[in-house]
Amino acid sequence: MAIISKAISTVLLALSVPAMAADAAPPTAPSYALLADFSLAAPTIIRATIAKAERISTGNSPGLAAGQTRFLVTANTSAAIVAPGAVPATLNWLWDAPLDARGKPPKPKGQTIIAWLTAPLPNGQARLVAAGAQIVWDAATEARIRAIAVEARSGSVPVITGVTNGFRADGTIPGESESQFFLSAADGKGAVLIVTSTPGAARRIAVSRGDIIDESAAIVKPRTLLWYRLACFLPAALPASAGTDPALAADWSAAIASLGPCDRAN
Repeated sequence: MAIISKAISTVLLALSVPAMAADAAPPTAPSYALLADFSLAAPTIIRATIAKAERISTGNSPGLAAGQTRFLVTANTSAAIVAPGAVPATLNWLWDAPLDARGKPPKPKGQTIIAWLTAPLPNGQARLVAAGAQIVWDAATEARIRAIAVEARSGSVPVITGVTNGFRADGTIPGESESQFFLSAADGKGAVLIVTSTPGAARRIAVSRGDIIDESAAIVKPRTLLWYRLACFLPAALPASAGTDPALAADWSAAIASLGPCDRAN
C-alpha cells in the first residue's frame, strides 16, 4: 500500500491540480457556448475510453470542493478531434467528479468520453482545461465540437473585443430604421453590426467585415461561432462612449436581446 500511495503522490505532483477542477459529465448535452468555451481554450480535444479511474483520498486532494471526489483518470485515446501534434495512446489527468445523492462516487471505468486537455506531455500526462471539460461522448456533440474547431481555424469569424461607436438613420416609412455599430476585433480589422428594423418584420441582425456595408452582410445565425462571439462578449447596454442617442441605445439593447442569452449551463 505504501508503494501504491507513493506512486499516486508522484503522479499527482507531476500533473498538478488545474485552477478549475473538472466536474463530472452533465446529464444533458452542454450548451453551444460551453462547448465553444472549452474548444477555443483547449489545444487538445480527444475522444477516449476510460481504462482506469483511481479514487484519491480527500487528504491528497487539495482544493477539492464539497460534494466531490477526485480521480486519477487513465484513458485510451480513440480519436484526436483537435491536436497540435502527436497524442499518446494512453493519457492521464485529474478529474473532480460529484458524489451522488447518497454520497457515492461515480463509476466511470469503460465510459467513452470527450476531454478538452492541455497539450499532453510525451509520457501521457495532461490536464483538463476547465471545470466540466470531461463529458460522456455522443456523436452529435462530437460533430458540434468539430464544426466549432473548423470555423475557428478558418479565420473567417472575428474575435470581437467591444463596440466603439454607432449611428442610426430612419427609413422612408414610419418605423423603418437602420443602426450601424462599429465593433473592434482582435485582428484590428473590426466589423459592423447592422440592425435593420422594418414594420411587421423581425429585426435583421447582420455583420459586415468589408468596406461596403449592404444587404450582403452575413446574417447572425443562432448557435454559430459568430453568434457566440457576439452574444457572449458584447455588453447588454450600449456604452456611453459609443453613442448617447436613446433610440440608438434602444436598438443596441434590442439587438443583443434578439441574439439571446449566452447560455453556458450544461
